[in-house]
Amino acid sequence: MNVFMVGGTGFLGYYTVRELIARGHAVSTIALPPMPAEGLLPPQVRCRLGNVFELSDDEILAMLAGQDGFMYAAGLDDRVIVDRPAYPKFREANVDQCMRLVGLARRAGVKKVVVYGSYFTYCDRMWPELDLTGRHCYIRSRDEQRTAALAASGDGMEVVVLELPYIFGTMPGRKPLWTFLVDILRGMGGTVYYPQKSGGTAMVTVSQVAKAAAGALERGEGGKSYPIGGVNMPWSEFIPLLLEGIGEGAGVVHLPKLLYKLGNLKMVLDHKKHGKEGGLDLIALAEIMYREAYIDPEPSMLALGYGHDDVKAAIRETVAECLADGPAASDERE
Repeated sequence: MNVFMVGGTGFLGYYTVRELIARGHAVSTIALPPMPAEGLLPPQVRCRLGNVFELSDDEILAMLAGQDGFMYAAGLDDRVIVDRPAYPKFREANVDQCMRLVGLARRAGVKKVVVYGSYFTYCDRMWPELDLTGRHCYIRSRDEQRTAALAASGDGMEVVVLELPYIFGTMPGRKPLWTFLVDILRGMGGTVYYPQKSGGTAMVTVSQVAKAAAGALERGEGGKSYPIGGVNMPWSEFIPLLLEGIGEGAGVVHLPKLLYKLGNLKMVLDHKKHGKEGGLDLIALAEIMYREAYIDPEPSMLALGYGHDDVKAAIRETVAECLADGPAASDERE
């Protein structure tokens, strides 16, 4: 297949491009400059550096001409802090810009579209009583993205959405987005405060995401979203893995939910004081962090053809890269 990707030099895009090339697909991409590292992409990949959202419809249609598949690996990450109000910015990046390109892909005759989304939309369906889309503007934007993308499937173009959880791995020229958390843990002075042991999350390696994305392109069912799981890990297992890499021998104090909320309240007030806001309501986030946001990986593995991987090794590799000297972390979705 001829495949066009937005974000081919980002964390997820880089691995997906390499996976597609290995499977014999022809890939072209546009990504924000600068190139993270010299010789980053295989030589057969046609890469244009620039902001696709600043191009005219005609310019984008020209890039999409002759393409069988389109992959959208861009958007605003939930860990990004922006000027208030946050929702319009998340809406523009994750919904409006995405759907503009999906619409142009249809006009260009593209047959298959893969959108990289978030597992928070899966959590929203799993826990409707938490009103995640009402409390978190990032989750709202991802839910609106998923709904609009799946509604666009049909009439000769299939659209698939990947619902992605915590992702680990490294790439040349970019610091992992996890650098922010590693830096916080390093600055806690020997004691790390985190949610109680019963909470946890689904996790995958970036290699699993790339294989799932390629599988979605080749065999995913149009009009369907796939929760992508690898392993389900409690916080009591995850945090020691991070501290193991930091090497400071810090202990973990598992906070009751109320104390966790009070700690986050300080950050919320500080953001508000400086006119900033995140995509997640840090107070309401406790309702997620104190639950098991787990995914049964087998259905998506079977449907998309990706397998198991060593997530713990990927976490250790990620932490090591976070601690190493190098460029700043990317603002793109991991």
